[in-house]
Order: sequence, then structure tokens, then C-alpha cells
Amino acid sequence: MARTVALAEVIVVLHRLQFAMDMGFSNVIVESDSRTVIKNLKANGEDNSKLRPITWDVHNMLKGFTSCRLKFIAREGNVATHAMASEGMKHSVDFFWVEEAPLKVLELADLDRRFHQPSYSPPLFLKFLVEKC
Repeated sequence: MARTVALAEVIVVLHRLQFAMDMGFSNVIVESDSRTVIKNLKANGEDNSKLRPITWDVHNMLKGFTSCRLKFIAREGNVATHAMASEGMKHSVDFFWVEEAPLKVLELADLDRRFHQPSYSPPLFLKFLVEKC
């Protein structure tokens, strides 16, 4: 069991990367609302934090991707992830949405995009999915 929020978050990052690798993705963007985790993962020097064993595993896993971008994301711009995590806590098994997601998740993801890119206009296919459902 994770003892700190940062430790829990870096474990989640490790699991996300494993999933991406298992799915055959070669380019990934890892977003986290934990500055500590992103800072530790971006650091090139010696990591003396309690996160070190997991960040070491993450760094080794990142070598298996063609490209990976690590990005801090404010919680206000991470609404869809929070909603999915909250929903996931209600279930006793893991589940993933790869190609299709519930309409509510698509709507929240669109709001997240607008938070980060105020002039963002969703692609036509996303508008179609939202309007069609």
C-alpha cells in the first residue's frame, strides 16, 4: 500500500507505462497533477527521495518507447482523469477504455483540452461523437 500521495502517483505512472507498452504504443505523454512526481521523473541527477525505487523502474521502462513527454498538469485541467479514477474506485477489477469511452468522459476530456488551449476547437469526429450520443 502506498504511504504517500506522491508514491501512489508514481506507481500509477508505472502502471500506465506498462499498459502503454503492452498495447504496443511507441510514443507516450505522461501527465500528472503531482509536481513532485514530474520533477523527480524529469531529474537527471541522483534521486535520493523515497520514490527512487519506482522512479528507477519508470526510467528503465521509458527506454522502451520511441518518445515520451512528461508533463505537469494542474488538477483543474485534469477533470477527466479524476472522474475516471473516481469511477474506477467503485469497481474491484481494472478496466480500460482504448478506442471508445463513455460520453461523460469525452465531455470532460473536451473541457480539459479547453482549459489548456482556450482557443481549442475539438476535431470534427469528436463533435460528431458528442452530438450523436
